[in-house]
Amino acid sequence: MSTVRSVDETMKAASVPEPTQAHAPSTRPTDSSRILLALVDLAKRSSVARDSIEDFDSHPLAGIIDPGVLRALLAALANRDQRTIRHARRVARLATGVAAALGWDERPLKTLEVASLLHDIGKIGVPDSILFKPGQLTADESELMALHHSIGTDILQACKVDPQVYEFIVQSNQYYSSTSDGCRRLGSEAHQGARILCVADAYDSLRTDQVYREAKPHAEVMKLLNEASGSQFDGSIVAAMERWIDQEGPGTFDPDLDGDSASRSNRVDPGSINTDQLQHIFSHLHILESLYDGFYILDADLKFVLWNLGAERLFGRSQQEVLGLPMSSKFLEYADRLGNELPEAEYPLQQVLAHGRPISAGLRYKKSDGNWRDVEIQSIPLYDNDGQLQGVAEIYRDLSRTSFRPNEYRELKMAASRDPLTKVANRGELETQLALKLTEAAQEDPPSPFSVIFMDIDFFKKVNDNYGHQTGDEVLISAARLLQQECYSGELVARYGGEEFVVLCPETDLDGTVRRAERLRLAIAGATLCNQPEPKVTASFGISTMERGDSVESLCRRADKALYRAKETGRNRVCTLTNADIENERKPNDSKKVKVDPFLVEGAFNAHLGADMIVYKLGGFLNGESAKLGEINQTGAVIQLGKATMFGGWGRQSQKQPVEVVLRFDRPTKKPMHETSPETVVRFQIRPVGRIRDSKVFQGRAKQVIKSLRAYFAAADPVE
Repeated sequence: MSTVRSVDETMKAASVPEPTQAHAPSTRPTDSSRILLALVDLAKRSSVARDSIEDFDSHPLAGIIDPGVLRALLAALANRDQRTIRHARRVARLATGVAAALGWDERPLKTLEVASLLHDIGKIGVPDSILFKPGQLTADESELMALHHSIGTDILQACKVDPQVYEFIVQSNQYYSSTSDGCRRLGSEAHQGARILCVADAYDSLRTDQVYREAKPHAEVMKLLNEASGSQFDGSIVAAMERWIDQEGPGTFDPDLDGDSASRSNRVDPGSINTDQLQHIFSHLHILESLYDGFYILDADLKFVLWNLGAERLFGRSQQEVLGLPMSSKFLEYADRLGNELPEAEYPLQQVLAHGRPISAGLRYKKSDGNWRDVEIQSIPLYDNDGQLQGVAEIYRDLSRTSFRPNEYRELKMAASRDPLTKVANRGELETQLALKLTEAAQEDPPSPFSVIFMDIDFFKKVNDNYGHQTGDEVLISAARLLQQECYSGELVARYGGEEFVVLCPETDLDGTVRRAERLRLAIAGATLCNQPEPKVTASFGISTMERGDSVESLCRRADKALYRAKETGRNRVCTLTNADIENERKPNDSKKVKVDPFLVEGAFNAHLGADMIVYKLGGFLNGESAKLGEINQTGAVIQLGKATMFGGWGRQSQKQPVEVVLRFDRPTKKPMHETSPETVVRFQIRPVGRIRDSKVFQGRAKQVIKSLRAYFAAADPVE
């Protein structure tokens, strides 16, 4: 097979030596600055070596990674753990095989192959007691093992790998669903290469014996991967890999295939990096990642050569934004603990450059969002043997961080953003992501298209009544999973409440969203959503697309009205609603009989009050009812009673049932001769604010408002 030959050729070029024992012990030199200096040297060497290869035709790794660096990394990994290097080879075979079947060209295939071979490179730095433990890891040990991902990305930055290699490895460690673990923002599509690598890695891990479990057969592995499709894995990639494995035959996967081929040659080029030095670097990075919250390294020109994932979280800037750029006071702003901004000369970096010795200080720094944060910073100069400054490392501990360990915090964050039953995003996460997207759109000119799909399972109450709540829960869980499988990774699936779901579709116009919703409708109608043939369910869909001036409430209100229309006109259908549609519906049409609006209450009453007392009584009504004044003039006022939530949904209490009241104050057209007291006609219109489906609930709320109005304005008989 061509993909197998490709992996073998890359491994052979690495000239990986065979270890003299099962695994080599990890050692740590005491001079940490020497190890950090070695990272600077590695970055310098990698940059020069990469630039010396002119194009892809002259060398298959041109522009991807320095071949000597790749040889050294794979040699160090083989020397550390043969099991991991064999796993890397099998993952590379699987990933490149699937990608080739999907039509990838030679250059992207080589990039994916390198990413696959190096995706576990950080395990070189994991302590022996954890890496080679003959049993299942504890929670604390699992947390330390998980640091190998961050260590690997640190090394890859220093090695100046192709940014796409870095991207594949980083994104493959995230869930396919954009908000399942809070790692990616709405609309950030994971690269297909990362999704392939994620599935290939999981498949090989499950198919291989582990110290805490035996290998699983192919059929069981595929069942597990399919069950996690839509959330952890991309279902289309899982299906593509299953097809490719079926086509290639049973010999595709063999845990012992060419087990010794990784050590065919004991030659290591004289110019390659010393593997012992690499192991020292990896081990020290494990210490930094486990003890500190973020760090970066500058070279002799004070340009960023390493910016770890912790620094990304701490400062709110990605490595793409900083690597290769020079440090400046505009980049990081500091203040003392009292909040007094420091002059640049007093920055830790400038103190190190001025005095030539390490500095430790407690400061505050300004994040990219403008907020200040308390940190402890260590600034360490990196000198070579000749006493020349070759770089500076700055290491941070976040003094205001949560007391939870990173994994615990991540789990709590996931729990806070997910619906406990269906495991999709909950309403709070939906509101957060939608508000962020609308804020971003307001800053774009023109704004990119963005649409919302509301979905409601038809006659869901009958499912619970006829089949039980357990079956109803199964239907909800399966429907959520189906939506995730059918949607793209840059989209968000959320449970709004009950049997209602919402899909947020970035970069999608109205026509594209209609096609998306129609596909979802057909998928649900044709699916079996529980472990029995019945019940068969359908769903109704309402769509709105962001228009200029939209808020979260207005966008969702239109989608909800469209959903209501879909249910009113027969269910199991897709309806849309735009502002233009709403305006057209408001225009009078003499050819049609006027239809009574159940969500509008109009009326009038006489008040034995003069014009001066009307204002006084209106003020008393506003204070007594905690109402909000919108507009007022000599002839009327617009007020709102009750407070709407972000999505405008109505609650059971009157304070959570917001209505808009339009008042107009007129003089009576006729007045009895015997009537001498001043009189005013109070005319009113009452409409609901936000989302309310039951007109009877609204009518009841309107009656309460009318009763209160009549009491405050000393109402007499209604106006005829």
